[in-house]
Amino acid sequence: MIKNIIPQTKYEKESFVKSFLLFFLSIEILLGVIAYLFFKNEVAQLKNQIYLEMKNYSYLFKGDKFDLKLLENVDNKSFYQLYEDEKSLYIIVPIPFSKKEALKIEYPKEKFQQRLLKIKKRIISIFIGFSVISFILSIIFALYSLYPVRKGISLIDEFIKDIIHDLNTPISTILINLKLLKLKHKQDEEIDRIGQASNQLVMTYENLKFLSKESEKNFKEVRLDSIIKEIVEGLKNLYPDIKIQIDLKPVNLQTDETAVRRIISNLIYNAFKHNVKNGWIKIQLDKNFLIIKNSSKNIKNPDKVFERYYKESQRGMGIGLSIVKKLCKELNWDIEFNYKDNIVSVQINFQ
Repeated sequence: MIKNIIPQTKYEKESFVKSFLLFFLSIEILLGVIAYLFFKNEVAQLKNQIYLEMKNYSYLFKGDKFDLKLLENVDNKSFYQLYEDEKSLYIIVPIPFSKKEALKIEYPKEKFQQRLLKIKKRIISIFIGFSVISFILSIIFALYSLYPVRKGISLIDEFIKDIIHDLNTPISTILINLKLLKLKHKQDEEIDRIGQASNQLVMTYENLKFLSKESEKNFKEVRLDSIIKEIVEGLKNLYPDIKIQIDLKPVNLQTDETAVRRIISNLIYNAFKHNVKNGWIKIQLDKNFLIIKNSSKNIKNPDKVFERYYKESQRGMGIGLSIVKKLCKELNWDIEFNYKDNIVSVQINFQ
């Protein structure tokens, strides 16, 4: 039950965080404005209350709440008006039958600040209480907003599963009949083209299978340089105008061969597919790293290349590099993508 509520995928988490922040911050800003206006109003009421108390005090002068001072020159002051300085709040009241002298009734600033502090504490406690309610409501709202995201992801996953199911039989039929044709016609350019196109279709099919389910890893000794050579040989005939330069050291790793083939196939296929006319590819393999560099078409958003379904052209499905990133993470490999001056560099560091 909890798993169904908590965001699982990257897209769900992103949607949850954005929805939560949008709702929570909007309410907090509104609460902040209300708290500020309420505080201003409370301060004005407090001053008005003190003013009325001082005015009542001026009639009988009973009590020790206020201080009295005699002013000899009051030409620039108005009577019964609230004034404020660094030491006190005060009013000036006239003395009967005296034009130059008046009484100054003072309320100490320290006492005023103490009463003001109580108001601040009360407003802050109310603000915190409403913020907690706002926080809870924002979480509920954000979780509710995940429903259309989850529904969309679910529809995509079901669509992918349907595609995989529908592709399985025709791909198997094509590959079987292609082998039979090659036995009859060993040197046939048209059959070779069909084979190359079939390999592309199989690659897309395998990528979709990786998206649709989590596969268990079977670790064994894998010869990386042999896999790279095999993949390059299978693709270079499709792109005869691209120059290929490889520097491969013999490298054996304890890893999952299926995952490694998918990673390398996708990276090299992308290097061919998104290259320019008469471009180049350089592949370097050492015991600690694999580097694939290639001339490339312009990439608008290099930071998004590993995001699922992101693509910069109408071709493809935008899943190849996201699978590479996912599998590298599962194998504890670090992958770095760099793009500068129409040159792409992908480096995988083995751990």
